[in-house]
Amino acid sequence: MLDIWSRSLTSVSSDYCLTSLLSASQDFSRKTLKRTRKFVVDGVELSVTTSKIIGDDEKKDEEMRFLRRQELRELRLLQKEEHRAQAVLNSKLETQRDQMLKRFDQEMNAKKKHYDLELENLEKHQKQTIERMENDHSVKLKEETKRIKVEQERELHRFQEQQKQQKKELKQSVDKLPRNQRKDTLKQRMNAFQEKKIREMFFSNQKEHLDTTLKRITYNNKREIAETEREFLNRKHQLIRDREATIWDMEEKNLYEKHQLFKQQLKDQYFLQRHQLLKKHEKEREQMQQYNQRMVEILKARQQQEKHRLPKIQRSEAKTRMAMFKKSLRINSTGSNSEDREKIKQFSLQEEKRQKAERLHQQQKHESQMREMIGQCESNTRELQLLQNEKCHLLVENETQKLKNLDEQHNQLMKEWRDQLKPRKKALEDELNMKKKEQEVFFRMSEDTDCLNPSSSNKLSRFVPYQDASNT
Repeated sequence: MLDIWSRSLTSVSSDYCLTSLLSASQDFSRKTLKRTRKFVVDGVELSVTTSKIIGDDEKKDEEMRFLRRQELRELRLLQKEEHRAQAVLNSKLETQRDQMLKRFDQEMNAKKKHYDLELENLEKHQKQTIERMENDHSVKLKEETKRIKVEQERELHRFQEQQKQQKKELKQSVDKLPRNQRKDTLKQRMNAFQEKKIREMFFSNQKEHLDTTLKRITYNNKREIAETEREFLNRKHQLIRDREATIWDMEEKNLYEKHQLFKQQLKDQYFLQRHQLLKKHEKEREQMQQYNQRMVEILKARQQQEKHRLPKIQRSEAKTRMAMFKKSLRINSTGSNSEDREKIKQFSLQEEKRQKAERLHQQQKHESQMREMIGQCESNTRELQLLQNEKCHLLVENETQKLKNLDEQHNQLMKEWRDQLKPRKKALEDELNMKKKEQEVFFRMSEDTDCLNPSSSNKLSRFVPYQDASNT
């Protein structure tokens, strides 16, 4: 009968217990939040007080929203720092690129100026050398002309003396003849002597010798000048080749240095991104740890509240059940008082067992909830760690791919530059060969003109024969 009453009381009081527990928990979890706002209207200070009844869940949600806003604010501050660091790095990298390009231009201009100055000095030296050679050749030609003319004057003098001697010997041989034969014989021998023809032949030989000598000297002078011009042209062409080779080497070096700079800058950018990503991951882990700690603390607080509320609820419920049991005994009692006391004692023991079972069940439930919460926190931490590892891995892969693309672009650029270098070299050699041919054509035409129209030699070889007074 006691078991029947216990079961009936349990079913009857369960609703009452649940209602009591809910009402007690609701009364315990509800709080009144008052807010007072003060403001001034037309110089009068007014205040408005608003009150709001909130429960623990609403309060906890508000706290969670506040903490979440704080976390987002920290992440925004971290993002601002990242943008600021990126801007500083980009400015630094832009300055490096500008300085590199400026240095390239300065070095290139300095090399070009150096070779232009070398070419200018070579042209000045060439001009001075050719002018000096022309002056020396002109002086040599005049001296040689003067020497030949002096020598020809001597030969003319000897020739005239020789002719006088021949005439004298001719007259002496005629004087030995009879007087009546002298005149005719002298006339015949004088006609046979051909003095005028011999003189003209002598003068012609002298003139031919002078012209030939002067032409030979002029030709040698022009040949020496041409050889000197060729030598200077070869030196000039070698300077041009050296200049272009230096420019090409500098272009190749600049392309390589530019590639290395861009590569290092890309590494610096990804180094900063990795540093910022690790810093962000550290902040996320810290926030995750704080979140997990808050969730555990909230669970502990809720369990502690439930643990503290349970004895009170059990005492209230025990009183109610005991009262209902005693009332039932009074209504349905058929035994003595001692039997009723024994029934009440047994009912109390059963209540203690039931309360102990409830406490044990609550403890097991709390332990299970804590294990689930810790497992969920660990799962969240592992998931976050996996996500962060994946982000780091993707960043490294992206950096590797970018570096690979940069190397491929550099190799393609170097290939195009080398392909363009071949026609540039060919164009340079064609231009130099054309100038060399133009010089050869000029010298050849100059030699042909001198051979066909030796006007300068004719002027220098103009010869005025010496007129002896005895021939007149």
